[in-house]
Amino acid sequence: MYGSKIAYKNLIISIPNLTLAFATWTMWSIVVTTVQKANEADPTAYTFPDLGLDPSDKSGYRAMLLLLPSIAGLAGATFRVTNSFMVAATGGKVTNAMNSTLAILPMIALAIAFSQKDVPYWVLCIVAPCCGFGGGAFASSMSGISFFFPKRKQGMALGLNAGIGNLGVSVTQLVLPQLAGYAAFGGMAIGAKYVMNTGWFYVLCLTIAAAPAWLWMNYMPQHGAKRLTGSIIAYLRLQGCGFLGVIVGAGLMIASNSWVADSPALIILRVFVLSALACVTTLAAMWFLSSGEVKEKLRAQRVIFSDKHTWYMTWLYIMTFGSFIGYSNAFPKLIQDVFGYLPDGSVNPNAPSVAAYAWLGAGLGSIARPFGGWLSDKCNSGATVTHWGTIIEIVSTVAIGVFVKLAKGSATPEDWFAPFLICFLILFASTGSSNGSTFRQMSVMFPPEKAGPVLGWTSAVAAYGASVFPACFGAGLKGGFVDIILYCFAGYYFTCLLVNYWFYYRKNCERPC
Repeated sequence: MYGSKIAYKNLIISIPNLTLAFATWTMWSIVVTTVQKANEADPTAYTFPDLGLDPSDKSGYRAMLLLLPSIAGLAGATFRVTNSFMVAATGGKVTNAMNSTLAILPMIALAIAFSQKDVPYWVLCIVAPCCGFGGGAFASSMSGISFFFPKRKQGMALGLNAGIGNLGVSVTQLVLPQLAGYAAFGGMAIGAKYVMNTGWFYVLCLTIAAAPAWLWMNYMPQHGAKRLTGSIIAYLRLQGCGFLGVIVGAGLMIASNSWVADSPALIILRVFVLSALACVTTLAAMWFLSSGEVKEKLRAQRVIFSDKHTWYMTWLYIMTFGSFIGYSNAFPKLIQDVFGYLPDGSVNPNAPSVAAYAWLGAGLGSIARPFGGWLSDKCNSGATVTHWGTIIEIVSTVAIGVFVKLAKGSATPEDWFAPFLICFLILFASTGSSNGSTFRQMSVMFPPEKAGPVLGWTSAVAAYGASVFPACFGAGLKGGFVDIILYCFAGYYFTCLLVNYWFYYRKNCERPC
């Protein structure tokens, strides 16, 4: 009973911290659409003079805005690499508390930056990757919570932590457009919008959430340093390694933009190359720059890379969480750019409201995640839930591609919005439920000391979807082949169906889970 109370206490404190981590990481998907509306209402607002863009180049302006969620996505995924191995070195208490505490800093910077009508674009390129603290938090949060619960309860516990945590995306997409509409924290409107409110709101929320993490969360006996200060130093040192990866990945993404801007194929290639480079840079920094004590704990965890099922589950988790966070990051901008403009480039007067619909997908996917974990526990098979979820993902993704193609070529694109939305909500629900089932597969497949790092590692790699998906859709919008992008995603999902079926689902498979 005592152990159960401690476990649920840590889960209850972890959930709001993880929810806000997701909210602050993915907020750029709403911030950029709000900035775009402000600029349309007042052409002198947020023009980013340092870019030297022609005021008539609306597609170029929109492309530069779409780069910011991609940068934040890449940073969050890179910080997940360090967070994947953080719990053993620092303990769950420090990772939760420090992630929320540090996330306050970029929120202050964002609020100050958007209080200026002529804020330079380079300032946003610094603030956006710093929001990656929230993206990194997921790996350490899930890894840390997994140690408190027995395997028979991990599906529901991890599903609640991740599912309610994922609702942070919906919180951002539902609440921030409303907050940006009035002077909630004072200040002057710019383009009839108060974009600075989005930062001040999360400063307040993060401060409230971080306090109980510092006061009441627990360590597992084998985790962290002997003293709190030692764990904090270990945290900062590992997070610094993540910063090196972020600087390399995000820095090269910004520096190379002028080289690839006119080639959608190069834009897509770039995001894959830089994601891999940022990840490898971070892993190398962790190995060579960590202290002897931390390095010893990292050495004990590196055995996960010699297990082929670590890589198979990484491939599957990219399909589930990578898709969820990628679509969440791209969905608001996709609605705006596919249905908000007519084929001649003029604004569609009958366009659906981004604020009214953008939050639905992430919300449904978040709710479906604990359901996927619960159903996996009930069936005693996460692979079964993953199998059927993958089939649904394939069908819905192909259907979305068809409706996007029809909408882009129509003089009344809003006619195709309803079927587009329904299929996308089905896709979000299937990625959400499969998030829960694949996590359950890993927690059952691996022993506890391997399961934690595997859960963290797979979530880190999958999180690059937050960068890859907006970049791919941005390239597709620029080149007019968004439907092809979706068909390629469906093809990838089919390979995941085969992997899951062969190794985990079929009769007499290698590792039923």
